[in-house]
Amino acid sequence: MDLGRIKSSIFDRSVFKLIKDRQSKEIKRAYLGQQAATKKLDNANVVTSLSSKPMAVYDVANKLAASGAKLDYVTVNIVMDAASREIRLKEIINDLEEQCRHFNITIAQTDVRVSARAIKPIVTVFGLGHAQVETDDSLKLTESYKPKPEDVIVAIGVIGLSGIRRVIKEKEEEILKRYTRDVLDKALAKLEELDTTSISDLVYEEFRKEGIKGNVYSLSEGGVIDCLWNIAEKNHIGFEVDIRKIPVRQEIIEICEMFSINPYEMESIGSLLVTYSGNCGIVNILNEKNVKAFEVGCFKSDNKKILRSLSDERFVEMPGQDEIYKVINN
Repeated sequence: MDLGRIKSSIFDRSVFKLIKDRQSKEIKRAYLGQQAATKKLDNANVVTSLSSKPMAVYDVANKLAASGAKLDYVTVNIVMDAASREIRLKEIINDLEEQCRHFNITIAQTDVRVSARAIKPIVTVFGLGHAQVETDDSLKLTESYKPKPEDVIVAIGVIGLSGIRRVIKEKEEEILKRYTRDVLDKALAKLEELDTTSISDLVYEEFRKEGIKGNVYSLSEGGVIDCLWNIAEKNHIGFEVDIRKIPVRQEIIEICEMFSINPYEMESIGSLLVTYSGNCGIVNILNEKNVKAFEVGCFKSDNKKILRSLSDERFVEMPGQDEIYKVINN
């Protein structure tokens, strides 16, 4: 199988369909690890998410917020390779602590073990959050609103921010032979740019105010194309999107071109897709707050998945592995 997260077809037949629903009225499972799972209680909904990305705390916080929930704490599982020294473990913990400090949360539990089979440290972060029962309609992860044909698709935030950080970390010396340090600095996101929690909160607030039905999706592995594909496949619809309207920095495009990477299929923690039915002023509201947001297309009744760029038209095939694995092999 390809590196990275498995394809949706494999996930469907070899994972999701083999796991049976129990307590089905209380628990709603997450699909393909894109967002989070929900457990309904009397006074609140417990919402969980997990990630093994380098910016895992940001990833789970964004996924929970896209589900209408707030991150309360995380637990961490670390598998160290036998060759790593204790100083490497300290570096991992300090990095996680820095991420947690941003969200003002605590690492509630940590399990660390050394494996002879590991070739590098593997870190998995499990995030637990909550949402009040009265805001359950905003738990869009659980598909309480199912996307329909003609629903609007909005892209929020610059794509590829987390992915390009990993590319630069892996290939910085090679990139600096072609581009100046200024280009790298412009491509690199500030850490706070990877946090989309407040944006998700604002979108749901606007949805409630205007009586809009819609969803928020936090992008991660596979980027914007993978997210669009999974939404369409799960809901048996197609889409038509103008790829030129999806926000991406020129510096990210130029660095990606060095390694034949498609930025639209690269890890994109720090970006959101918002879909909704009817008329909504969320794009103007976000732009007024200096948040890049653009209406990029809509869903279609057939299963055709189309990307447009001026007069060009491309039919999207099932996405493969994240483009980042062209430069990162483990």
